[in-house]
Amino acid sequence: MNSSGWSYDTPTSRPWKLDINNDDTVTVNTYQDVQPIIDNNKLSLNNYGDKLTFGKASKEHVAASIPFNTWEKWREETKVSDGLGGWLYMVEQDKKVLAKYLNDPANKYLRTTPTRI
Repeated sequence: MNSSGWSYDTPTSRPWKLDINNDDTVTVNTYQDVQPIIDNNKLSLNNYGDKLTFGKASKEHVAASIPFNTWEKWREETKVSDGLGGWLYMVEQDKKVLAKYLNDPANKYLRTTPTRI
């Protein structure tokens, strides 16, 4: 395998690496430091207050902050053919699918509110 090493398109973009495999295929890898997002989510959750605080009862608040790499993984896990040669990503198309991911206890650190989605 031949690797290009980690590169950045811009100073704030996710690092990526291009690997040329022995079978002449190419793999593009990315990584993301999710700890700042998790820390901010925990802070938001702790500062949330009760569910009836002004502005929260209207359901117009941020319920989660999802790292981009996690979102990409969820999209791939829910990818289905649209029947026309393209793809649909059910996590984007169906609110119930997204709610299932966000209400999963394994994803609790993505939540910024104590309420169920």
